[in-house]
Amino acid sequence: MATESRDRPARVLFRPAADAPRPIDSAVVDQAVAWLVKIQSGGASAADSAACDIWRQAHPDHERAWLRLCGLGRDLREGTQGVAPQIARSALRGADRQQRRWALKSIAGLGVGAWGAWALRHDIAALGADHRTGVGERRAVVLSDGTRLVLNTRSAVDVRFDASARTLRLLGGEIMVTTGKDPARRPFIVLGRDGRMVPVGTRFVVRAFDEAASELTVLEGEVDLSAGEQSQVTRVPAGSRVRFGPASVGALNRADERAAAWTDGTLVVERMRLADFLGELGRYRGGVLRCDPEVGGLLVSGAFPLADTDAVLAMLEETLPVRLRSMSRYWVTVAAR
Repeated sequence: MATESRDRPARVLFRPAADAPRPIDSAVVDQAVAWLVKIQSGGASAADSAACDIWRQAHPDHERAWLRLCGLGRDLREGTQGVAPQIARSALRGADRQQRRWALKSIAGLGVGAWGAWALRHDIAALGADHRTGVGERRAVVLSDGTRLVLNTRSAVDVRFDASARTLRLLGGEIMVTTGKDPARRPFIVLGRDGRMVPVGTRFVVRAFDEAASELTVLEGEVDLSAGEQSQVTRVPAGSRVRFGPASVGALNRADERAAAWTDGTLVVERMRLADFLGELGRYRGGVLRCDPEVGGLLVSGAFPLADTDAVLAMLEETLPVRLRSMSRYWVTVAAR
């Protein structure tokens, strides 16, 4: 599909003062971005934090780059829509902004929108979770009753089993559950952000990645879903999926056969808009992955390995009329060629 290119005038985000300090080398900027993403990924260890501190103290430019990156959130939220990465990179090197903020608040403002905001809240909520995954990580867990649980990227759950019920609370992200048979016949309950699910000997996927709604896909058996303002109960049979939110439950639709492909490390899509595809792919990599609106409507089909998102992006560049504009591995825009 051909894309129409438009000439856009250059736009200046920042006008540094005459006495602004000298620019920061691009290699240092890339290192600062890499450290910021690592520390705020949800999987950083105490040793990682200590190593980051050592890097920041090793040279004055390291600390300057770190502080400027952490201070870009508000300015980029207000001004980087449709702005070329080269301009934003120039702003990072030259802007005299040194406010300290939560690093993920900054990243949320660097073009990732609702996903960035969700990521920040998820990172906070997931800190004390019983089971959680970081960016690009998937994890399989067998619970004490034999229930098999698979967590997708950046997901978190709490588990509480007592004499009356087996309860799983999804704090965020996406999980696949294959319920085990309980000798005590206790009900299995999944509490999500937007509703309550009670499966009947089943295998199902629950997804709560975005702000708008959650989604339930039943692969085997049935699930009773309670959601909406009236907490109405909707029985969702095998082969069905439904979106639901705090106010309502949507109509039942046919399940996507590819709904659980991520458990095998593959993202399988058919005629998905490029903008939506990059939104999905971005969940599995650190940093910022943006899509130029000019190419957002291109359609993508295929099976893509989640373990190597860089290779997936390179494949898109080879097969579609797009090019990658990279400030670093952690800040990539897919634009018209």
